[in-house]
Amino acid sequence: MGQLTGQRAFITGGASGIGAEMARRFTKEGATVVVADVNDTLGKQVAAEVGGEYVHLDVTSAKAWEEQYEIDNNFDIVCLNAGVSTHQNVLGDPSTYPLERVDNDSYYRIMSINVDGVVFGARGIVPHMVARKSGHILVTASLAGIIPIAPDPIYGLTKHAMVGFVKSMGQALEPHGVCISALCPGFLDTPLVSPLAREFASTFSLGVMPVEVAGDLAMRALTERINGSQWVVSAGFPIARYEHKDPFLG
Repeated sequence: MGQLTGQRAFITGGASGIGAEMARRFTKEGATVVVADVNDTLGKQVAAEVGGEYVHLDVTSAKAWEEQYEIDNNFDIVCLNAGVSTHQNVLGDPSTYPLERVDNDSYYRIMSINVDGVVFGARGIVPHMVARKSGHILVTASLAGIIPIAPDPIYGLTKHAMVGFVKSMGQALEPHGVCISALCPGFLDTPLVSPLAREFASTFSLGVMPVEVAGDLAMRALTERINGSQWVVSAGFPIARYEHKDPFLG
């Protein structure tokens, strides 16, 4: 405990699931936390629980991000965590064929939250962190950003995009003293994991981990501080750094 004493953290999607757990863990580690979400009721509850602040933020709005950073940009840690699945749950309902239920509205919704929300959030805070030559950006990706997720290919698309974004941003930020890492957990006990997803996980011996694992995963990334890194964890396996094999190096 106390590894984050004196630091300030900003967490999107902080009203529930992984975001709420990071808010609790960071607070226990000594940080002060700003919880950002569009669910004002739950967001305020989490902020009150951890003794932090709450702000209403639509991560899909570039203007909202600009206004937020104009008001407050003095963050040591920015967690770009807000995310959704294509359907109500990660695995959705059984479909006859791939992309059967991906209409334009559901496609634009997931892309705007999972991709735009991260890009806008990073774009806005990077100049401030670079000016201070410090800071860490955590992006909540998923194990689905590394392995296939056939039941929801668009969710997989967005999470693969985030892993690629973090890899490239890591190299770009390294000379400036700013770090960015991706969190790639397997199934965690969050609202996105439906009964169908739990059955899927059980069938393939994946298991569903307690949400507290998200705090451990985030702290591992923050303490190791390896730019462009991806940190993975799945039920029955320890937290580890995922290292992609370069096909040109043999």
